[in-house]
Amino acid sequence: MKKYNIAINILFWTLVAFLLFITVLSLFYKNDKVNSILSDLRGDESSEKEKIVIREVREIMEVEWYYFIASGYSANDPVQGTNNITATGKEIKEGMVAVDPRAIPLGTKIEIKDMGIFIAEDTGGKIKGNRIDIYFDTKKEAKEFGRKGIWVKIIDNSYELAYLSEGGRLLNK
Repeated sequence: MKKYNIAINILFWTLVAFLLFITVLSLFYKNDKVNSILSDLRGDESSEKEKIVIREVREIMEVEWYYFIASGYSANDPVQGTNNITATGKEIKEGMVAVDPRAIPLGTKIEIKDMGIFIAEDTGGKIKGNRIDIYFDTKKEAKEFGRKGIWVKIIDNSYELAYLSEGGRLLNK
């Protein structure tokens, strides 16, 4: 019985020594022969796979669309409390929108899906978070537009206003 235990002990330690030897070889010698021996031992089929050669790297920009609730407004509407001057000091005209500057900084060029390009030039008392007002030349057009969900994409933020989150509220630097 002792001879049997000694034989098993010798086989076990021989196997451990062999595995340590192969591990040390694979760490110090990064060549195909050692790797092919290891892959044969593991049964990997990775050595048979085709190698991939990267010839060109392209930068892919993902365009993010954000969901906003939009309503129409027009100039000089006492009900809405509007006049002809925007929050940025410009005279209001078509192609401008009123936004919450914490969500979309003033001066940002945006695209509204299926409507076109607009510039965030105005703010409003009820414009908070994901709300946006789209300027129309007449009250009739603004009323026809009503209130609806839209998709907005930021195109250009040339002013690059930086905001700092402090205590849960956003502050302009």
